[in-house]
Amino acid sequence: MAQSHLLRWSHGEAKVLATAAMLDSCSFMLPQGPFTPFARAPWMGTITDPSIIGHLRELGGDFVGIPFGAGRVIADAPPAWASLMTHEPLHPIHGPAGDDDWTIVSTTPHSVTLSLDYAPDSPVLRLERTIAGRDGASAIDFSLRIFARRPATLSLGLHPNFRLPETSGRLKLEADFAFGVVHPGLADPARPEFSALTQVPERGGGSLDLSHVPLATRTDFLVQLCGMRGPLTGTYLDEGAGFELDWDRSLVPSLHIWHTNGGIGGEPWNHRFRGIGLEPLASAFDLHTAVSSGPNPINQRGVATAISIDPARPVEIWHSVRAFAS
Repeated sequence: MAQSHLLRWSHGEAKVLATAAMLDSCSFMLPQGPFTPFARAPWMGTITDPSIIGHLRELGGDFVGIPFGAGRVIADAPPAWASLMTHEPLHPIHGPAGDDDWTIVSTTPHSVTLSLDYAPDSPVLRLERTIAGRDGASAIDFSLRIFARRPATLSLGLHPNFRLPETSGRLKLEADFAFGVVHPGLADPARPEFSALTQVPERGGGSLDLSHVPLATRTDFLVQLCGMRGPLTGTYLDEGAGFELDWDRSLVPSLHIWHTNGGIGGEPWNHRFRGIGLEPLASAFDLHTAVSSGPNPINQRGVATAISIDPARPVEIWHSVRAFAS
């Protein structure tokens, strides 16, 4: 069994696993009592099959991916994407960061720092990730340092996962962004973009309201909000509580929304996972990192879809989740 560390601070507690440096669980203390906004797969702690990648064996509240995504061939993608969708998937998806067991290098009662060395053929030398409860606040802070072996351009994604309420539409999402794009595998070629979460086009006509989830008519859906102008806020309308997801938008300018409401079969899913990934990205969706680092319809409009790393200086990226009473 992988190592873990329990964090306790003035306004909460959380458990962090060495596997994928995963946030296993997290509870914030609000005036009305404990609040647990992160998702947690029902199979956590029960799967030992090494053929199932780490972040799926232990799918909890937050992990990171570098390079992000995997990529796949999509024959019926919109024309602007079709010529790019030719790469076979990367293994493991979301890179070693989302698969391997990290090393716990230091701990305090309210924080943990983990590290992961990459293979000698990778341009990434090492990752360091610190997760800490914020003293005096119902908040948890994450920081990632990327040390380079050689200069490179790679996709990157942060991967917070939040739970879906039982009733459709009762988690309200609020975000300000420059433009939104539906995943090429789901987009209507005639209407691949949108300007408001309340009017997201579906293939074949019609639209979805992604400002209130879970969706009543779709189990799975993916979009990217490009050029985010501020944090994302999620409010559980029946619980009097919510969260603010904030991050370094100067390096990670977009947000990927992965809505899955029991729609994924096969091991270990078996239609049991309900959650919404609200994933700050320097990437083009979850596509192959070569698509993100080359010209594509998102970065051609001035929104970065990759980060640059260099041995001269590590890249540092932060994100945080703050709980609030509504």
